[in-house]
Amino acid sequence: MANPPSLQDAICVDPRLLAQAPELAALTHLDVALAICVRALLAEHPTLALERAEKEPASLCRARRLLACIYPLQRATCRYRAATLAALTVPQKADDDDLPF
Repeated sequence: MANPPSLQDAICVDPRLLAQAPELAALTHLDVALAICVRALLAEHPTLALERAEKEPASLCRARRLLACIYPLQRATCRYRAATLAALTVPQKADDDDLPF
């Protein structure tokens, strides 16, 4: 499975690609928002990287649940993007060398 695009890669979307698959604009926006959300949650709750404690504040529990929803959504958008890009890619014929003569 492909990795989600980095924030920098996600911001630079080829307009020609968007002309063929405009839904990728919304997915790109969603990917950036989800990545920022993950980073913000980890910045606010550094203990998210640790094992769940017996007694945790409600906000930390909710942050864990939110991350548990974000990660599958990121994977789903990545898979959709890959399938869309694969559908747009036209394989070249072996004898097609792009020469005009």
